[in-house]
Amino acid sequence: MSERRGKRAGAMGAVASTAFKVLLPVLSIFGLWYLVIYTSELPRFVIPDPKMVLLSLVENRALIAEQFMHTLKVAGAGFLLSNVLGIGLAMLFVSLPVSRNAIMPAAITIRNVPYVIIVTVLALAMGDGFATKVTVVTLAGFFPVLVNTYRGLRAVDPIVLDRMRILDASLWEVFVKVRLPYSIPFIVAAQEITGSASIVIAIAVEWMISRTGLGYVINQGMMAYEGELVYAVALVAAVFSFVVYSVIHYLGQRLNWAESNDP
Repeated sequence: MSERRGKRAGAMGAVASTAFKVLLPVLSIFGLWYLVIYTSELPRFVIPDPKMVLLSLVENRALIAEQFMHTLKVAGAGFLLSNVLGIGLAMLFVSLPVSRNAIMPAAITIRNVPYVIIVTVLALAMGDGFATKVTVVTLAGFFPVLVNTYRGLRAVDPIVLDRMRILDASLWEVFVKVRLPYSIPFIVAAQEITGSASIVIAIAVEWMISRTGLGYVINQGMMAYEGELVYAVALVAAVFSFVVYSVIHYLGQRLNWAESNDP
């Protein structure tokens, strides 16, 4: 009985600790929010009351849900393509080192071009459709994946590589059995960045050129001076990004042997 009570108490303690970790940031955000409302002289459409934001979220739930699906498709497709491109290039750089000197400068240049310019050029060349938005999300997300994966693939213990050479292992066997397991922590870190940022980039692109998605809803709210609608969309995007980050982080801890003993 005492053992059962101990396990039950431990489980309740874990639940309470998790609830505290979740509620504390939420309470802090709302506390600061109300502090700004009561201490600033900004109009209500700039800093709306949180209750009005939640009410707008409920009233416009059908519109927000419909447009969220458009944004999710763009973010999801861009996220997948950024991983295909980033991981593919990282594998190419490791297997053919001379390719890094040829391609990496172009990748860095693309990474540092302002997104406004990229969106403008792509919209002029391809229109403002789905392909343009996915391309922008892909270009924004592939570089962290590329850099982190490349570092991970090269972080292999040289002694392990020497043993694989002694065993006459093929390049594919070295990649699957050695390089990939060593690179998991780096790949997970890239997914945390790219996964949570994809939805934000998709919304930004929709805000600039699209007539669908959460970015379009933000535009409509701004033109109608409905600040609570804008904040409602921001709340949805923030919660979804946090959920994506948390899921990837959780899965990464299960896959990453180096962090398995972390508290």
